[in-house]
Amino acid sequence: MDRWLDQAELAQITGAVIPAYFSAKPTDDTMRQLLWMTLGDCPHYMPLQHICVVVDGDPRTARLADELRQRLLREHGATFTLMPLPENRGKLWAIKEGITALLAEHPSMSYVVIRDGDGDHAISDMPHLVRAAAYLAEAYGHSRVIVIGSRRSRHRPMGWVRGELEALLDYVTLSALSYHLAGQGRALNLSHCLGQGAVPDLSSGYKVYGRQIAEELFIGHEPHLECLRTEDYWHYGPETVTVVEGILADAVLAEAQRLTWDGQPTTSFGEFRHVSLYGELLAWVFSRLRIPLAVAAQLYDNYVPTMPLRTTVEGSQLLASLRAYALEKVSAYAGVAEAIPPPKPTLPFV
Repeated sequence: MDRWLDQAELAQITGAVIPAYFSAKPTDDTMRQLLWMTLGDCPHYMPLQHICVVVDGDPRTARLADELRQRLLREHGATFTLMPLPENRGKLWAIKEGITALLAEHPSMSYVVIRDGDGDHAISDMPHLVRAAAYLAEAYGHSRVIVIGSRRSRHRPMGWVRGELEALLDYVTLSALSYHLAGQGRALNLSHCLGQGAVPDLSSGYKVYGRQIAEELFIGHEPHLECLRTEDYWHYGPETVTVVEGILADAVLAEAQRLTWDGQPTTSFGEFRHVSLYGELLAWVFSRLRIPLAVAAQLYDNYVPTMPLRTTVEGSQLLASLRAYALEKVSAYAGVAEAIPPPKPTLPFV
């Protein structure tokens, strides 16, 4: 039998970065409850000193997080590090700042868990995610490992439209990576992803990074903005950008299932417009991986006919607008004069 890491050993080699930001909609009491759901059980799983809560430029969130910090200190004699950033620069920036500080403080830390501060990422799932990362690190002989906490359903926690668009984004991202790597004589390794006919859940925010890939992606890495504005890169990129850059850096990608709420308690992503959010990310993927325009159009068109979203007039219009937005942005960034290829015809029967 393979070596089993018990909880006491896991706790000593694992740290957590929790990016925290709430919109103006939830009340203080709701925010207190969500932060407590995120952090209250942590002492049972890891030292509180191994946790860094990074508040992304929101004074109210910082104030309520500090209340919880003081409560844990009174009850346990130890507490987490609170890092309130002076301005809102985006979740990816908050993760970068938190990982940089955490790994500098703990040289022996082997794995970093990213959990959102809104109560959606259960601490009880952390041990099996970290065990998966540790197993793969030992098997491959390096810690360039990213383990995704995969949701059983994207649609139920986030709503149907966003669930559909996340699956589209993840499918196209993996297709673009496969095309890019094939040009280098490499194959994309998805042997540790769940499969079962589903698209790997790249967009899940619950992830474990081995120390080596965490240092390469968040500390020693110069951002490749490509077609994105700096602000959009740090706001939109925490999942798609890190997976793409991780794969390009020879990271091993894996999935392990986790719990998720049947409807998220709160989310700031609902404040982004669908076309611009997902269109910017698709354009970045195509630009970063140097995907020719005609190939980018085909990768998009390969998935859309399978989507229930296209069976409604509104959904079909949304998908067409998203396609045009992403491809036009890629074309403008590349400075190419060729026309955007029209979509392929769709069979009128199934």
